[in-house]
Amino acid sequence: MSRVATAPGHAREYETIYILRPNIERDKADDVAGKLNDAIKGTSALLTGVELWGQRRLAYPIAKHHRGIYVYLKYLGKGATVAEIERQLRLSDSVIRFQTVQTKDDVPLAEAQKTEMSAVAFEVPFEPDEPELSVERELGLDSTSLERRRREERDDMDDMGDMDDMDEMGGGGPPGGGAGPAGDDEESEES
Repeated sequence: MSRVATAPGHAREYETIYILRPNIERDKADDVAGKLNDAIKGTSALLTGVELWGQRRLAYPIAKHHRGIYVYLKYLGKGATVAEIERQLRLSDSVIRFQTVQTKDDVPLAEAQKTEMSAVAFEVPFEPDEPELSVERELGLDSTSLERRRREERDDMDDMGDMDDMDEMGGGGPPGGGAGPAGDDEESEES
């Protein structure tokens, strides 16, 4: 982070995205949000935006979960604010990942519009977590992969049959219409 001091009445703008477990109860999600709100108020920071992005598929499984509930925070504060927010997120068992990014330097606090964390309603429709992939499926050995492989082999055999049809029509053989180098050798041995 930057070691440059901000002017009085100014702060840095940060964005934090955290991911909650997909099977979290509403009261636990509200508890995490309340702790973050207290951390922001306790460090004299200003919360400017909160969005619930809902349940989304993760890029890779985290703690055997394939989906997670994404929450976006935007706030004005200093380094101590970020440290406290990330400490609260680390302490919570309901949070599986988080990331904070500084977006602006020296933002006037007077121009910022304050938002409350209670603006987020953690009413996410329950979707069951996706089942784990079996080892066979990951390796491509399940029945659908085998059927696809058999279909591809059958298509390859059909293509080979098309090549045989071309040979019968005179389209095959070496260029020049001769028997090829093997036929030339036989004639030279006979003479």
